[in-house]
Amino acid sequence: MSARRLAAVAVAGVVLAACAPIPRPAVLDELEHVRAGAAAAESKRYAPGAFARAEKLRSDALAALDKTDRAGAQILGEQAVAAHAHAHAISRVARAEAAEAEAKTQRSAGEASLAGLEAEQARVAAEVDALDMRIKVARDAQPVVPSGKADADREKARLAAARSLALQARLLCGAARLLTAPAPPGNPQPDGAQPSAARSDDAQAAGAAQPNTAQPSTAQPGAAQPSAAQPSAAQPSAAQPSAAQPSAAQPGSAGLAAQLDEATAAIKKLDADLAEAGVAGRAIPAPIDQASRARAGCLAALTAARRAATPVTRAPGAGDALLAELSAAGTWSPVRDDRGIVITLRGLFAGNALTKTGEARLRDLSRVTAAHPAFPVAVVVHTDREISAREEPAWAARAEAVVRALDPAQGASAAAAPRAPRIAPFLAGSAAPVVDPGGSERGRNARVEIVFVTPETL
Repeated sequence: MSARRLAAVAVAGVVLAACAPIPRPAVLDELEHVRAGAAAAESKRYAPGAFARAEKLRSDALAALDKTDRAGAQILGEQAVAAHAHAHAISRVARAEAAEAEAKTQRSAGEASLAGLEAEQARVAAEVDALDMRIKVARDAQPVVPSGKADADREKARLAAARSLALQARLLCGAARLLTAPAPPGNPQPDGAQPSAARSDDAQAAGAAQPNTAQPSTAQPGAAQPSAAQPSAAQPSAAQPSAAQPSAAQPGSAGLAAQLDEATAAIKKLDADLAEAGVAGRAIPAPIDQASRARAGCLAALTAARRAATPVTRAPGAGDALLAELSAAGTWSPVRDDRGIVITLRGLFAGNALTKTGEARLRDLSRVTAAHPAFPVAVVVHTDREISAREEPAWAARAEAVVRALDPAQGASAAAAPRAPRIAPFLAGSAAPVVDPGGSERGRNARVEIVFVTPETL
């Protein structure tokens, strides 16, 4: 081939190359890939404004390419890719906000459903409580089935149980006497309380409340003979007015006074029957049913006294508040029984005198009695063995020492509590042991119970 022909071919190639179209920028291909992905679809749904701006930049980039402005198309294409990324970020925020709103809606619906379920549960629980109460009332309304005859060992156990029930009855009636006794001068009744059956003075009421302290031998089963310290239950002591004596009741409280006197008379008859059943060699059935009825009668009298003193203008809760206060102290271990809030103390005495530690503990409790003058206090002294008539005055002196130590007027708290609560001693003997009276730990039966008698219904 001649040189002329070669030159002609080269010139033709240059001319053809000059007439070829401008190549498409790679960023536009990337842009097409981005806008076809799931992120772009999400942006179009949750951020339509930002997606539209990115699409506008893409249109401008294509228009620049059509005008052979390769550099402008490159720039606009990169801007469109960045705009799509921005739109995707906005869409993620919008999607999160939508999910949050939906979660809040579901939470509100769940809370409303939970509130409905809780209300339904409360309604069902109230119905269950009402049914339980009806069952209890129906069960209690059933007549007591006589216990019937039993062998010697069972009769011995029944006699011990009857003596324990008799003690409980005396303590319950004693608590009722404390509640119905007239308040000491300056002592307010609980809010809304009505005056109830009252004795002529506090000393007489406290004496009426005391159990027959001259009957320690009735605390143990199988007593051979009544001791000399055991007078007949039909003979009330000087401090204990007879049930036959009229009560100095306030107007409108005659029914309560009569109920309490009737319960006291039942206890005296029970004591006489227990003394007769405890005589060795006499095959007399233990009055276990009579003891149960006597306890129920005293509990009914105590409940009636509380109802008479319970205000109708506010919900009762004084007993719960005192129990919470004593529990929070962490040193008393209080419990609740039918009488009220009970604190059990041991090791208060060295001989017949209070120890320094015992005096300190009772001084702390005196501040509690001063802070709660509406609660009468019963000091119940339990022994770990049967005591004789000779020992009885010493135990009575111990009980009086505890009463004096608890009286706010005797301690530093007198100025803070000018209105002292009613405090009365009770000698329980050994009728209510907490451990085996013949075991190695029988010393734990010797204890002092400080009972804050609850003045209103629970």
